[in-house]
Amino acid sequence: MPEKPSAGFRLIQQQAACAFASRARIEAVPTFHGADAREAGLAAAPRMADFAVRVEADALDGLLIELSHACHGASVDALAVATREVLSGLLAAEGEDAGAALSEAGSDHWWLTLRGTRWFVLAFAPCYPAYSARFTFGSGSTYLLLQPVMSFDRHATPQGAVIADEVRQMIRLAHVGAGCPYDSALAQQDVEALKFVWPLDRDDAPVRWWQSDTDAGKESV
Repeated sequence: MPEKPSAGFRLIQQQAACAFASRARIEAVPTFHGADAREAGLAAAPRMADFAVRVEADALDGLLIELSHACHGASVDALAVATREVLSGLLAAEGEDAGAALSEAGSDHWWLTLRGTRWFVLAFAPCYPAYSARFTFGSGSTYLLLQPVMSFDRHATPQGAVIADEVRQMIRLAHVGAGCPYDSALAQQDVEALKFVWPLDRDDAPVRWWQSDTDAGKESV
């Protein structure tokens, strides 16, 4: 039987400024307690396979991976590594070369693809301050919420369309009203992967979580 998100994430869902969050249909994999985030991805793969089969028929909106070890959310850098490693584990479970699969993540309109489904990812962690949209409201866990892109299509008006500008504006104003200034420039730009892990502050550089230290060094040469 599918698991429900933990109480820690349900609080995040309830407190989220986004109008769609509270009614989203989210399932969870068993909480991962270890320090090896890649193993968390490998462990989550069977649940993802089942979830992907039922996404459309059951109108599902997200699959939650919870990492309870403090190391994963201690900083944005640590969160970037955890995100890369969890997704690498999920890709490896499908026999994919994670390095190759993520190599184009910095390109416009790239999507994470698993089980024939395109996914968007939101990372929440204790390192984020209370004014961040990725704040965990006191939970010590790190959360990766994988949202099938077809879920966005389902909630768009009309269906299959991008989210309307007035809805985007409503989301932005709701975040501001909740004391969580919303970086609309980041949210609306075309490199989807840059939205997975948000910077600590709006003035910080976007987080290229898919790059290892070695990759980043190569890019700067």
